[in-house]
Amino acid sequence: ALPSPDYVPSPEEPEQAPPSPVYIPYIPKPEHPEYIPLEDDVFPAEEQPLPAAALPITDSPGYIPESDPDKDLEDDDDEDPEEDP
Repeated sequence: ALPSPDYVPSPEEPEQAPPSPVYIPYIPKPEHPEYIPLEDDVFPAEEQPLPAAALPITDSPGYIPESDPDKDLEDDDDEDPEEDP
């Protein structure tokens, strides 16, 4: 007689457990060491300020380098808000 199609035979116990894999610790290394500068080649950020031409605000059409926001607010007080629509 054939066994039932739903019958699942029990797994046989192995005589010996498989050997454990050898543990090799992972030590991350730089992926592209040729692109990482040496510490002597890195300049601190405080060494050189950006020139005004390199600042993104200079590309703004309304940028006025000599503007003083406090002084500009005083000039606005002279205008009557009811005059402006």
